Amino acid sequence: MTTSHTASSSRPRRRRLGALAAGGAAVLALGLGACSGGDDAAAPAASTATASPATQLTAFQAVQASAQQSKEAGSAKFSLAVAGTAEGQAVEVSGDGAFDAATGAFEMKVALPAQAGGMSLTMRLVDGTAYVSGAPLTAEGQWLKMPLDAMAAGGLDTSAMDPTKALEQLQAVAEDVREVPGQTVRGVEAKGYAGTIDVAKAMELLPPEQRTADASAAAEQIGDIPFTLYVDEQDRPVRMSEQITVEGATMDVTMDYYDWGSEVDVAAPDPATVTEAPAFDGTATGTAPAAAA
Repeated sequence: MTTSHTASSSRPRRRRLGALAAGGAAVLALGLGACSGGDDAAAPAASTATASPATQLTAFQAVQASAQQSKEAGSAKFSLAVAGTAEGQAVEVSGDGAFDAATGAFEMKVALPAQAGGMSLTMRLVDGTAYVSGAPLTAEGQWLKMPLDAMAAGGLDTSAMDPTKALEQLQAVAEDVREVPGQTVRGVEAKGYAGTIDVAKAMELLPPEQRTADASAAAEQIGDIPFTLYVDEQDRPVRMSEQITVEGATMDVTMDYYDWGSEVDVAAPDPATVTEAPAFDGTATGTAPAAAA
């Protein structure tokens, strides 16, 4: 692999790496549904998968039940870890945050790899608007305000940062779900299930306005997604791991969920610290003003 790139070739490469990293929730790059999207989903059909003696549900039903249980709990804290390779280079992303599924609000602090600019960013989503803070986008304590429609037009899907989207995908599990040995996750004894997420089925669960050509193209590239899910005694997810391969890059994405039902306070930043973002092109550097030197 060469070590030099022209400006025109390095920018798309950096954008792809950035997209995979910021989608640390890489699966989330599919934008699989809105938080309310699963409420009208049809009840799962009976499955011939191995039954779970702990819940008297099949493994397939237990996984789908965990998606419903997470909605009923409504809020939680989470920790994200992404590791893999992109264009032959190791990529790691980590993040922590909290979300409220009822309001759609969440906050996440994420550390991106050097290939994506080595940024440490904080992102909030409040009332349909994203707020981002951190070098090189802003000076310390300052925020950029980015309307979601403008970000989408620039090629950046904020669902890639939303932890609730991974849980919604559990409504689209294939019939191959099976029980696997449980494990202790953050002190919680958890039951384990493994299988694949049927991406075509996940697309069908999307609201019509989200079944875009870009979403379809992303789904086709990614294909079905292997996952392992661990749930607590109330069938609430405590860990979900997925493996995503796209454009020659493979990412292992793990999301831990904890403190279900806890109070989550995510508010828009002080208006005095907020700047309206200019046209946003979706690259790692974008066209947003850089942090003050």
